[in-house]
Amino acid sequence: MNNISMDTMTVVEANNGFDTRYPAKEDLSLPYRQLFPFITKAANTPFHAMLPHRIKQNIVGVKHALSRYLGERFQVLYAMKTNRSAALVKAAAEEGIGIDVSSLEEFQLALTQGVCGRDCSLSGPFKSVEFLTLALRQNARIVVDSDEELLQIQNLAVSIGKTARVLLRWNAEQPHTRFGMNTVKLKAASLVADSLSNIELEGAGFHLSGYCPLERGKALSDLLDVADALRYGADIRWKAINIGGGYPLRYVEEATWRRFQNAIDKQDFVAGRMPKSFYPYWHPDTLETALEKVLTESGNAERLKANNIELSVEPGRALTDGAGFTAFEVLGTKTTNAGDHCVVVKGLSFSFSETWFNSEFIVDPVHIPASQETTKSTNAVCAYIAGQSCLEEDVLTYRKVPFSQMPKAGDLLVFNNTAGYLMDLLETRFHGLPIPNKVVLDNKEDSFSIEEVRG
Repeated sequence: MNNISMDTMTVVEANNGFDTRYPAKEDLSLPYRQLFPFITKAANTPFHAMLPHRIKQNIVGVKHALSRYLGERFQVLYAMKTNRSAALVKAAAEEGIGIDVSSLEEFQLALTQGVCGRDCSLSGPFKSVEFLTLALRQNARIVVDSDEELLQIQNLAVSIGKTARVLLRWNAEQPHTRFGMNTVKLKAASLVADSLSNIELEGAGFHLSGYCPLERGKALSDLLDVADALRYGADIRWKAINIGGGYPLRYVEEATWRRFQNAIDKQDFVAGRMPKSFYPYWHPDTLETALEKVLTESGNAERLKANNIELSVEPGRALTDGAGFTAFEVLGTKTTNAGDHCVVVKGLSFSFSETWFNSEFIVDPVHIPASQETTKSTNAVCAYIAGQSCLEEDVLTYRKVPFSQMPKAGDLLVFNNTAGYLMDLLETRFHGLPIPNKVVLDNKEDSFSIEEVRG
């Protein structure tokens, strides 16, 4: 679909008769190809392309899904840890949503991009004094991880004459998490918070792993039970509940995902290094339908409205769906002693981080030859892709990606839909190499700008 001059039979024959092509649902780079010569000259390679208009579209969809069930009693926050691009934060601010920040630096960036301090929420355990002080002065909400942190915040608030808006983090009775409090401690901390002079208890929240909306719906229902118990037993009335992130999106079409699940085999990976599990690159739910299931489970929407509780959600990856792609330049190719073809790209796998989490990005890159000559493909190959460092583990994909022709030096490999966690989570200046530039693309004009490199 998005590979150029793809000779299907040749590619299938190159992989012993199996079709292992897994194209992206959408080639995000296609409308901007004419800018690539200018971008590579100005920003070098690799580069991350940011599409802020796409996060705006996703925000509109989330708001619509929530408003159907909750009217105006909801808050959307972008989980900035997903991607620290200033352009995405600015786009979120322009759409009137808040930001979930996990560090002083993220908070400062949010403020510089026009986000109101009151619309920010601080997460993470034992935040620094500097981080908390700025939150108190900006009237941001603070998610409290433990009763120990609650007392720390109280003491700091007293010392600077401010009141802290707090939300208590519930661990949803997950036995092996290091975050949050169990139900017993949550109730006790609510009583303590309600008694403290410089604490305004606004409610509680949780974060769950996985992407099952029914599990989130059940957890929300259980937390509403806690809210009921506190209201009836101690006259403590929560104003808000935060159900965190973890919402699905679709990188590929359903048929592609089903074919991947049925066909994937160890022989498709270098040295048989197939991960034990894969991210769900297609999911039966979208962000919007997942939220609908959460809200309709156990009458959650009606209970929230009846008790005048505002629902907060913190999508990260799902909000950045379609909001960026990453381009690597090919340095050369080789055949290893084991007989595998390897494409070496300029840059590091730290700028495309999935393999560092014992996983694999299954979506095929788009091969863009440097030469515009149209020649019939005669050398289709399957090759894995590695970075330019001296680390054996510096590999972008252990999967042998099918190419209609062997990439050559100067060609580009474009990975689609990389804005969610893949770009900058692990980026490093290893070997003294520069952090890749983020290039902000304008969907209305043939223009781009380069963000200041952070980190």
